[in-house]
Amino acid sequence: MNRWFRVAGGVSLNLCLGAAYVYSVFLTPLQREFGWTRSELSVAFTLSIAFIAVGVLVGGRWQDRRGPAAVSLAGAILFSAGIFLSRYTGSLAWFYGCYGVVVGLGSGIGYTCPLSVGMKWFPERRGLVTGMMVMGYGAGGAVIAPLAGYLVHRFGWRDTFGILGAGFLAVTVAGSLFLRNPPEGWRPPGWIPPAVGKAAARGGRDFLPREMVGTAAFRRMWVAYALGTAAGLMVIGHLAAFALGAGFSARDAALSVGVLSVGNGCGRIASGWMSDHIGRVRTLFLVMGATALLLFLAPGISTVPLLFASVFLIGYCYGSQLAVFPSTTADYFGMRNLGNNYGLLLTAWGVAGIIGPMAGGWIFDATRSYAAAFRIAALLAVAAAAMVATVKAPPAA
Repeated sequence: MNRWFRVAGGVSLNLCLGAAYVYSVFLTPLQREFGWTRSELSVAFTLSIAFIAVGVLVGGRWQDRRGPAAVSLAGAILFSAGIFLSRYTGSLAWFYGCYGVVVGLGSGIGYTCPLSVGMKWFPERRGLVTGMMVMGYGAGGAVIAPLAGYLVHRFGWRDTFGILGAGFLAVTVAGSLFLRNPPEGWRPPGWIPPAVGKAAARGGRDFLPREMVGTAAFRRMWVAYALGTAAGLMVIGHLAAFALGAGFSARDAALSVGVLSVGNGCGRIASGWMSDHIGRVRTLFLVMGATALLLFLAPGISTVPLLFASVFLIGYCYGSQLAVFPSTTADYFGMRNLGNNYGLLLTAWGVAGIIGPMAGGWIFDATRSYAAAFRIAALLAVAAAAMVATVKAPPAA
């Protein structure tokens, strides 16, 4: 089978798994029917983020041992079942269990399989292929949210969960069938692995997870990842509210979320490709530095073109991190234990996903303005850039 079919399968799987982020579409109808508060409902999304991180750890370790076939299929079934079973919600506990735990766990278990498979089939284009795989995950919300909104309006929230669950099952199971590792020792025709000095640990040894966590490279990457994504998520979690508070119309505020999603997807592909050519650490330093500058300037934005341009670039820089850190992990610590190793690194994103949006809300409640939150996020991005600049490949022996 042409190896590009592996990419297509991974992108289609991640496109559905990333639809966990369409959660906001169901907030209003659930609140209207049950009278639950917004904070009570938000717990389900927080649980989903937390269990995505748990799922990545479980799925990464599992696929390193058993291969991606069974793991991606299990993630596909769990995710689809959680969405489908959410249609029977009658209590917060049921909704927390289905949408928070089962959907998050299934999404995380399936997430690492396309990354590992893509990098093994495309060792000469790790950054680009990783960007394409995670682009599918990032674009899931942008693609599925309008469809989910239409279905809720047309059929109601219960039937929408049912329709999406059945559709996701068909697409994710089909996508998982393409996710198979190449034969041991396989290389693309004519490709020669670069020397260790030129491309980090490529051609060096494969680190076990316990060896990786003992390296300075991993610790610095973890801190940089947590700080950099926390900065982005402080904005992403409050973008529409910030735009409304800054005097933009409800239509422009909603459009800004879509523009950010487009930038998120573009950054994953473009920066993945760029990292293949100028280096992983250099690419990460550039996008983190750009994030800091954009966030310092964001509170002064007063026109729609500047709003859209800024949020596109913020989304671009945030998405870039999700594309470049996996390939950096493969370069530095090897491919054999990539699922488990990247799962450990991705806990940094899990921490950022829980703390970042909540911190933005706390700062707004304390100051009644997003200006301070954005400037604190900018300082986090500066710290992330400074930290990632110190990352060096661990010794290969």
